[in-house]
Amino acid sequence: MTDGLTRNDIPATSGDIETVRKMLENVNFATSYRASGDIASLRAATATMISNPFFRPEPEGLTVTPGEVGGCPGEWIAGEGASDVVLVFFHGGGYIRGSLDLGRANAKEIALGTGCTVFAVAYRQAPEDPFPAAFDDAVTVAKALGAEGRRFALVGESAGGGLVLAAAAALRDEGAPPPLVVTCISPFVDLTLSGESWDFNAGKDIATRAMGSDMIAIYMGAAPRDDPRASPIYGDLSGLPPVHIIVGSVEGLLSEAMTAAEKASSGGAKVTLDVFEGMPHGFTKYRFDAANEAMVRVSAHLRKIVHAEATV
Repeated sequence: MTDGLTRNDIPATSGDIETVRKMLENVNFATSYRASGDIASLRAATATMISNPFFRPEPEGLTVTPGEVGGCPGEWIAGEGASDVVLVFFHGGGYIRGSLDLGRANAKEIALGTGCTVFAVAYRQAPEDPFPAAFDDAVTVAKALGAEGRRFALVGESAGGGLVLAAAAALRDEGAPPPLVVTCISPFVDLTLSGESWDFNAGKDIATRAMGSDMIAIYMGAAPRDDPRASPIYGDLSGLPPVHIIVGSVEGLLSEAMTAAEKASSGGAKVTLDVFEGMPHGFTKYRFDAANEAMVRVSAHLRKIVHAEATV
């Protein structure tokens, strides 16, 4: 570990461990989560998963308004008296089967927890719009906000976590206004699937290497899997703003999240890495005690940096 990296290991509650066991054994949940087949079937399975009792409910007390930034559609989420700082949120779904519905609970929690305005991006997905469409949308939204003089942060979950890290590097390269902070939740940042945790966490995570391979093939086509726009750990992660990474210890993606944290820190970023013991991929979307704690940590980290920038 490097000097600029702070790691926090958060123990699991007994209730969470039992919930993970039930999720792994639940046929209905596993069928919807690990679905295969044509894209319509995959997206229908995602909709089914969202309705599963394991899934996290959306908090109330916020307005949700369709909108667009830089020509990219999405929805604005805000509470009463929300700050004009924009937290740009990117949902997961492996670049092919995600939706605003999939990420809305977490996006709303971040809006509530920070008092900021959230713009959740309905970025393009494959097979209709393969790589690098999602990356291009992420950069476009960030550049549009920067050009307007808006202060903004980038927040993403799973595939969205990869997008925000890659977009932050692109903004640096183009000399565009940077985000205040980059937050990656269960980030998918290595589409080569080379991390050792795909092996040592096999059978412990709800996500599988085979499932990841299928989604990557649809998104990337013949493009190289180590293209930094898709797999930012193979690019230059120096000179980034503060980075916050949340990951579960039994995720197949654990190794790549650790690599991202170390590379960003080695490159000069102040990095906070929160590792939640026993938690599977995308755990913040489900009814876990750990999800409650993770969203509190995400919001507190964002709030601290946004407030510090506002008082400069």
